[in-house]
Amino acid sequence: MLTLVLVPVPHSVAVSRSKDVPPFGPPIPKGVTFPKSAVFRDFLLAKVINGENAAHKSEKFRAMATRTRQEYLKDLAENFVSTTTVDSAVKFSFITLGAKKKERIKPRKDAHLHSVGAVTWSVVARDFGQSMDVECLLGISNEFIVLIEEESKNVVFNCSCRDVIGWTSGVMSIKIFYERGECVMLSAQDSCGEDVREIVQRLEVSTVLASCPPCHC
Repeated sequence: MLTLVLVPVPHSVAVSRSKDVPPFGPPIPKGVTFPKSAVFRDFLLAKVINGENAAHKSEKFRAMATRTRQEYLKDLAENFVSTTTVDSAVKFSFITLGAKKKERIKPRKDAHLHSVGAVTWSVVARDFGQSMDVECLLGISNEFIVLIEEESKNVVFNCSCRDVIGWTSGVMSIKIFYERGECVMLSAQDSCGEDVREIVQRLEVSTVLASCPPCHC
């Protein structure tokens, strides 16, 4: 219990508590009075809040809180119990409505290779004019093939997928032929042969789609 002596300023404060309530702060200095101020207000609020928390830790209040929770649970069990039966054969299901368990749909392998936008790979393009290799990003969409030099960010090659007439591939490299038999030679960076396989699959999808006539439905 917090006792506040309301007399003309300054004020004095006293606290009393049961034996099973642990001490709580902030401490009150002996013989000290408090002037009316925002600091005094904050001190009282802290004292009251800490006193309530300390009271909840006592055996008396703990027993009262336990009894209250038991009454709530009893009321819940007596007045809000469902008569719906639980099908124990269905895992992770608390209430069954007789519906069949849905099968998990597995994502299609290499689904990204069928996307409408461009799919990119890091490749090394052979520049036959300067007899040098250039690190590039290869992008293949449903309509175009583009090579962008990684260092300068410049487009060094592009053509329509409709102009691709074929390709040959090895374990680590691929030649793409276009228009009148011209070709661009690419090899995978970091010895990643899986990239070459994906490039071939993407070319198969994109060149087929590019060769299809537009739909005017």
